[in-house]
Amino acid sequence: MNKKSNVDVPRALFAGVAAGTAYLAAMVVDNIFSRHKFNDIKLVGQVFTTKSPFWQIQGLVGHYSFSGVMGLVYASQVYQRLPGPGWLRGLIFLQIENSTLYLLAPLMDPHHAGVKSGQVPPVWKWESFWGQAVRHLAFGVTLGAVYRDQGSGIRNVTYQSPTPDP
Repeated sequence: MNKKSNVDVPRALFAGVAAGTAYLAAMVVDNIFSRHKFNDIKLVGQVFTTKSPFWQIQGLVGHYSFSGVMGLVYASQVYQRLPGPGWLRGLIFLQIENSTLYLLAPLMDPHHAGVKSGQVPPVWKWESFWGQAVRHLAFGVTLGAVYRDQGSGIRNVTYQSPTPDP
């Protein structure tokens, strides 16, 4: 089977990184105005250890890697399937992703190094859920706004998946 996809990979990666940055900006604003302080870099970086500087490096690399992957998934699998303008498509996509992954929180909390040490609040709490919803709103709207129809002036990179040998 030969599959072709017209995904502009650099644009998808840029949109993902831009959205990841918007997410972190929303985190900063949320933590300024909220009593529920929740650091997503700690959430990602302190999965296995709370030792510095390893968790900061792991947190940033993990966050931006996931952001790039989400940009690619959005561009290749979601963008053409959702209705509405780009910002709305991105918003819908990230709220679905957030709601789906959030269901894993009760399984993660007891084993997460940052949660166990008290440096990260438990994820399975309403305060955490609403903070994540706001941050995913920023990510989704930015992703969809950046990865939108660019007209004929943008070159599409065509990816052709390899065909298995018979």
